[in-house]
Amino acid sequence: MSGTLEQKDELLPLMKAVPLSEADVLDLGCGTGSLARRIAGESGAASVTAIDADAAQIARAKEKGGGVKYLTGSAEALPLPDASIDVVVMMKSLHHVPIPQMDKAFSELERVLRPDGRIYICEPEYAGPFNNILRLFHDEGIVRAAALEAIKRATSGGFKITETTDYLRIVNFNDLNDFRKKMMDKPWLKNKITPSVEAQVAAAWEDYSAADGSAALSSRMLVFVLQKGQKPE
Repeated sequence: MSGTLEQKDELLPLMKAVPLSEADVLDLGCGTGSLARRIAGESGAASVTAIDADAAQIARAKEKGGGVKYLTGSAEALPLPDASIDVVVMMKSLHHVPIPQMDKAFSELERVLRPDGRIYICEPEYAGPFNNILRLFHDEGIVRAAALEAIKRATSGGFKITETTDYLRIVNFNDLNDFRKKMMDKPWLKNKITPSVEAQVAAAWEDYSAADGSAALSSRMLVFVLQKGQKPE
């Protein structure tokens, strides 16, 4: 990995790493589509399709439009034709694919990508201040490790890694209540926030917050660019 620098705009390393101009792009695990809309508006892409497994997220994304085609679907069963995509973007979404389906997801990506097509995968490292607080109530250690192993397996199949890099993402919070609202009051949290967990989070917050109670929590992002091989003649 290269030296770790702070990156305030996550679209910039994406545009540097893969050719988006005039490409048919898939944002897989798009959430409400904010990145997909930026790709559509700023990269010169020929088309942008955004897919998420959460129908409610896709409904909210469709309300915003932005020149993006939004679809509900899963990584292991993509609702797309063969060889229809040039670049797939998975921005912190691979670890959300169910572990037993990760290899199937890469098979699907190989199917929908054109020859020499690329996948841009950005995964958060299981370390650092942001993770050290997050894992107290939402521990992603197992799924993040599984995502990295799935990338390794993909390179023994139809893909090769053409680039790896990293950067620091800084997440700012006004105070602990701001963190609670943005990170702990989420419908997708699997574990109940107990008084004991609240106390652990508050103690960890003291370790990372400034005198005014605010915090700038860093998280190291690991970037992998995979390229699909050419089919033999």
